[in-house]
Amino acid sequence: MSNLNQIQLLALQNGSHKAFKAIYDLYYFPLHKYALTFLHDSELAQELVHEAFLIIWDRREMLNEDFNVKAYLYKSIHNQALNYIRHNKVVANYFAETILTNNHKTKISLPEPFVKKAISDAIDKLPKRLKQIFILSRIEGFKHKEISKKLAISEKTVEVHIRNARIILRKKLKSFYNELDN
Repeated sequence: MSNLNQIQLLALQNGSHKAFKAIYDLYYFPLHKYALTFLHDSELAQELVHEAFLIIWDRREMLNEDFNVKAYLYKSIHNQALNYIRHNKVVANYFAETILTNNHKTKISLPEPFVKKAISDAIDKLPKRLKQIFILSRIEGFKHKEISKKLAISEKTVEVHIRNARIILRKKLKSFYNELDN
């Protein structure tokens, strides 16, 4: 058992906060660094590491002398990070389909951090008028009629601008989907 002896493991099983802190101090920074290789977000990496340690603490009484804390923690971070990435891919696909469809009627909120950034970046790169109309429609939830009155343009112009924005965003976000597949 590397860097963790049987006495510490037994103490952990018996609820020793000192043994838990020793394990935490030993593995926190390497685990955080490992989580960052997947997520590139320090706060999220920290959350995953803390979650892994909480699981160890909650299940401490079930640990046996063959339990490899280090292997368990690294595998836990690995699985949590992959689950987070998969979840974000689903969210990104759902969000893109929702925001880019013609049938969008209600105001929606943006999803997880890196998906939100990719979508925000794509929207920010739209031409000024397309961006303004698209945000009013898809992010703020205004109806075409409300936008046309607010901007003193026809409803048909609003529809055309939204359609053009959707076409541009689909192309820009396609590369984002491809990155998530890798």
